[in-house]
Amino acid sequence: MVVRLRALTQRRHTRRACSSPTAAQTWESVAVFSSILDAIGHTPLVRLSRVGQGLPVELYGKVESCNPGGSAKDRLALHLCDMAEKLGLLRPGGTIVEASAGNTGVGLSMVAAVRGYHAIVVVPHGTSPDKLAVVRALGAEIRECGPDEDYIDVAEAMARERRAFRPDQFHNPDNPESHGLTTAREIWDDLGGHVDALVAACGTGGTLSGVGRGLRERNPKLHLVRVIPVADDGGESKLEGIAPDGPPASFMCPELGAEVHVRDGDARAAMARLAREEGILVGGSAGAALAGALQHARELPAGSRVVVILPDTGRNYVGSLAR
Repeated sequence: MVVRLRALTQRRHTRRACSSPTAAQTWESVAVFSSILDAIGHTPLVRLSRVGQGLPVELYGKVESCNPGGSAKDRLALHLCDMAEKLGLLRPGGTIVEASAGNTGVGLSMVAAVRGYHAIVVVPHGTSPDKLAVVRALGAEIRECGPDEDYIDVAEAMARERRAFRPDQFHNPDNPESHGLTTAREIWDDLGGHVDALVAACGTGGTLSGVGRGLRERNPKLHLVRVIPVADDGGESKLEGIAPDGPPASFMCPELGAEVHVRDGDARAAMARLAREEGILVGGSAGAALAGALQHARELPAGSRVVVILPDTGRNYVGSLAR
């Protein structure tokens, strides 16, 4: 197995190359961050050699749970706030209101805590209590919707009433741009410019669109796969944070090479496999993406390098995973 080592950036960690694939990595130096927000990004790309054993492709997982807020949404939370500050839409002491199934709420709450904003996170009915506890711990206010309320509509109304900034992660093109600027470049650099396929499930669709576009610009032949989970009875998926629709037109998602349907049970089984075979705790969207990659892998050319986006940590769902 080839050991991949890279310098992160001048403001972040630098590593000394290992003498062998099994040698422990040592730190040459450790940068002191000005805030936890500087730790967002540069997440590990891990070869999934156990889960992918016997496949004709090389399978890699982009472990976004290693962001400080525990998910890929940290990237867009920081970028959307940065852009809003530059445009004067978000000023010192201001309020942020956003609709979120949990992870974007965590990212925005983290940014708000560091920069002195007040965050209000509007969540749909049935959101994981673990996610809500994290948002509250970061000092944000939560508005939990009832079963008959549309959490996006509620967030829009609250933002108008309080004259607050609403990032609008579902339509704001800065969402995919955050991944095109960071996640795509990291994957490309980590694999030395050899990326053949990207597999992801969609929440807002920002990750699939932004990473897909960033990689497609570098490799026009990139095979882009969207995984669509469905309930075990064939109805709408019960997994949190995954939308049945694809990315909006404003995200300019590249043309897909395939759409793969995965049952919720298979997604949960993939979550369990990652935890027990690779030691990586992930959530349902990651489980769905992995299950879809495993299902689609044999249709790809032998030797292809396939990257699966693992958006968040399984600690948000560990109760269901343990059952």
